[in-house]
Amino acid sequence: MKAKLGCSNLARNLTKWALTLLFSVQVPRDAAAATALAEAMQLGIFGPLLAHPPHQKDEKEQQQQQTDEMDQDDEAESETVPGAPATSGGDAENNRKRQIDRQPQAPLLNGSPAKRPRLSNGYENGVDAATTPMELDQNHHSDNHAYPSPQEGEQAPTPTPRTDGPEQGTQVDKVEELATETTFIPLCSGLDDAPTSSPTTALARINGESAPVLLHCQWHPRDPTILAAAGTDALARIWNVSRGATTDLASAGHVNGASPDFHAVVEEDVLPRATVTAMAWNWEGSTIAIATDSDSKARIDLWSHEGSHLQRFEVAEPPVIKLRWSPTSAAILGIAPDNGGTLITVYEAATTNSMTYLLPRHDLDSEPLDAAWISESEFLIGGGDLLMTLRCADGKITEMRTYDTREGDSLTQVQFDWRTSLVATCGEKGFVDIWDSTGKRREIKAHCDAVTVLAWQPLQQPPSSGDERLLASGGEDGAIFIWNALAPDGKAKCSMTMGPPIVALAFTPDGAFIAGATSERILIWKVGDCSIPRASWSRAPHPGWLSPRMNPESDEEDEHCLGWDATGHKLAYGVNSRLAIINFR
Repeated sequence: MKAKLGCSNLARNLTKWALTLLFSVQVPRDAAAATALAEAMQLGIFGPLLAHPPHQKDEKEQQQQQTDEMDQDDEAESETVPGAPATSGGDAENNRKRQIDRQPQAPLLNGSPAKRPRLSNGYENGVDAATTPMELDQNHHSDNHAYPSPQEGEQAPTPTPRTDGPEQGTQVDKVEELATETTFIPLCSGLDDAPTSSPTTALARINGESAPVLLHCQWHPRDPTILAAAGTDALARIWNVSRGATTDLASAGHVNGASPDFHAVVEEDVLPRATVTAMAWNWEGSTIAIATDSDSKARIDLWSHEGSHLQRFEVAEPPVIKLRWSPTSAAILGIAPDNGGTLITVYEAATTNSMTYLLPRHDLDSEPLDAAWISESEFLIGGGDLLMTLRCADGKITEMRTYDTREGDSLTQVQFDWRTSLVATCGEKGFVDIWDSTGKRREIKAHCDAVTVLAWQPLQQPPSSGDERLLASGGEDGAIFIWNALAPDGKAKCSMTMGPPIVALAFTPDGAFIAGATSERILIWKVGDCSIPRASWSRAPHPGWLSPRMNPESDEEDEHCLGWDATGHKLAYGVNSRLAIINFR
């Protein structure tokens, strides 16, 4: 028994000795593996997980630091209870976290609580360390950011708002200002007929009592260099705006001024105080009709675009308030008062023959009439509560049809569309009405106040079936709307606002842009993108803009002229004694 017990004790001692020897060798090896594992886990797929790597040391210092860390690990393991298991993966992860937590962290600029370092993207030394073609730009920013976005603790810059007019939303695009692209044409005959070297004398002639008031301004329908204008004091001229020579002394120091070549289209027997009451180019631009009121006598003269006199028509009673050419330019429609009523006359341009139609109870002073040809022999007239179709044939004018208008409203404008045969009318109650060829009316409550202007968008090609047909309206409420006349819902496609009442609208001949004018400025929009105006023009203070009305409380309003040349590059704007040519594109 003793021999067996001795053998058993010997075996037990040998086993203990073997285990002791095994642990004394294995622990350092496991500790080293755990350290390597902890270091390896600090690397990500894009680089080190530390936001700010420690300062690089030389090779000897790194070896000495590794030796010290091994010794510390051995001492820590020797203090553990014998028989404890080797370090697990979870302990290695805890060791890695403790090492990260012990890293010093710089305080944040905005004073927020400390956070763990952000993972690096491989550019440990910032963006400027990049040397590949993807290093953002050749000109690096000093803040080491690809884009100038605000960092934490910095305040983002406030964008500068711009608007496309009063009460419109914020825009970021710049609106082109056209004031420096403006040429003024002097209207006073004194400056042109008797040149003077004195700026004071020239300024007095332009701004004095002899300065005429502009009432009409129209570009030649095909030649963008020819502009006609007329008004009071026998002002009736055709300018060639491509040949400016003399400087407008009243505009010196502000913008360009020019006195281009012109033809006077008024006969010598017309008194200097005569007024041109109506003016109209024919469709081809070969002839212009001028209606004058001189000493209670009215007449209509036809002139060529070169300034040659062609024809004259005497008028029984002045003034002729409207002139409208027929589609083939064979006839001219004129509207004038007659003993408290209205006389409608159609003149044959090639002869002295004419046809008349009398409206005995229609007063032009209280209810002015507008007119539009709808065929070579038929035309519409509208004003007040009257809207009717007339036909001229066999030497006389006969009534074709009368339309039922809105009760309590007063029509002010009639516009016919040759593309769709639709008629647009407007009045003082803010309504725009669309009439088809059968006389059916569709109303649109367009404005909060009177509608001041209507304009169909010009088209280069006839619209196909189902396409939209655009109509623009402007009102006393300062708003401009563009409508689809073919849509039944009566909703505007787009709207713009300018604040003061709209006094004029004009599409470019290609229909791509629309200009809206108030008494102070002009805005130009791209049709279909009306949120932001493309250009703006504001008139600078000048005595010529002021109204020459003797009675400031008079209900008579200033006449504003607005129109594009044949190319849509230049815009003419005139009122009172000023005529501006604005270069747009």
